[in-house]
Amino acid sequence: MTAPLAGIKVVEISVAMAGPFCGMLLGDYGADVIKIERTGVGDDSRAWSPYFHGAMGYYYAAANRNKRGMALDLKTEEGVRIARALIEDADVLVHNYRVGALERLGLDYESLSRVNPRLIYCAISGFGASGPLSKEPANDLFMQAYAGSMSITGDPEGSPAKMGMSVADVGGGMFGAIGVMMALETRHRTGRGQRVDTSLLEGHMAMLAQFFTRYFSSGEVPGPSGSGALTSPTYRAYQASDQWIVISAFNQRMWKGLCAALEQPDWLEDPRFIDPQMRSLNRPLLIQMIGDVVIKHPLAYWEKRLKENDVPCSPVNTIDKVVEQPQVHAREMVQEIELEGLGMMAMAGLPIKFSESPGSVRLPPPRLGQHTAEILKEMGYPQERIAALAHQGAIGLDPGWVKMEATPSSPG
Repeated sequence: MTAPLAGIKVVEISVAMAGPFCGMLLGDYGADVIKIERTGVGDDSRAWSPYFHGAMGYYYAAANRNKRGMALDLKTEEGVRIARALIEDADVLVHNYRVGALERLGLDYESLSRVNPRLIYCAISGFGASGPLSKEPANDLFMQAYAGSMSITGDPEGSPAKMGMSVADVGGGMFGAIGVMMALETRHRTGRGQRVDTSLLEGHMAMLAQFFTRYFSSGEVPGPSGSGALTSPTYRAYQASDQWIVISAFNQRMWKGLCAALEQPDWLEDPRFIDPQMRSLNRPLLIQMIGDVVIKHPLAYWEKRLKENDVPCSPVNTIDKVVEQPQVHAREMVQEIELEGLGMMAMAGLPIKFSESPGSVRLPPPRLGQHTAEILKEMGYPQERIAALAHQGAIGLDPGWVKMEATPSSPG
């Protein structure tokens, strides 16, 4: 079966998470993604520890499967010439460099689209291509603070807290991929590509939509709510006698089920808790009352009681527990792929399933420059020219290829 993006060629010039995550999503569903990295050091995240068998950082590995790797020195004319030739023959360019960086190399949308009018040019920056901060750098932690999510995360009595995951970076990558998909669909109708411009700021604000809407509607500035919601005391984590459990009773029917599970029928008639608005007004009191009951029994007891009364609940799973869940394996959300000479690497699987055109994990994260020679050969470069470019420092080659091709053939 053909993957959804089979036949789509993507050139990715990006580092860390946002751009690479976007490129990986496209690669997971069949696109031929060529990742261009700097010679010598590559993507910064290659060096971020801990390492997989000393080969690469786990952070790098998590966002760079299903790509072919190419090392170019874009500070050289020849390196830029190769990159330009690749892009001029591509369907999509993805980059997350600072606004103006690729433009200074002549790799801007306007000049590239004149040669390749079908090109979809996806730029993921910190703040977007316009505005007073457009050329300023940003990263995940910075954006969680700037865009507001840090102000609503953590314990109300504690210090500001970042989300454990790189939510601003991953969000930027996801919105970039969505933009590429919409631009591809538009190209089917018009025959022309276009610039897709998104940022960590815009993606992060989009994911915080309910908080902005609440502020605009009420004038109230949301704050942190710990493990629960700002309004509902029945939608949060509670401490059982042995570990934490999340109770998510978010409507009136579930409230009745929760009272039954906790064996507190009187709460149903208590005017302080009679409806969601009253429960919200008396939130601290009800949290204390529920907590006093839940702490008396272990997790297993409450899981049984709550499920019998149709109240959603879950243990607060650590990562090692998540990957043991039968549902996770049923949905193929743990995938393994072999790294040559290093054994098997497990990683999170593909989040979207198709009945007729599934994606797949086909390629491991590439070694730095692993496919440089392969791609240049596809572009028509002879072996002698590839070796000369490597000697000049314009390209970086995988050590395995260098060893294999150590003795060049005779000219002619």
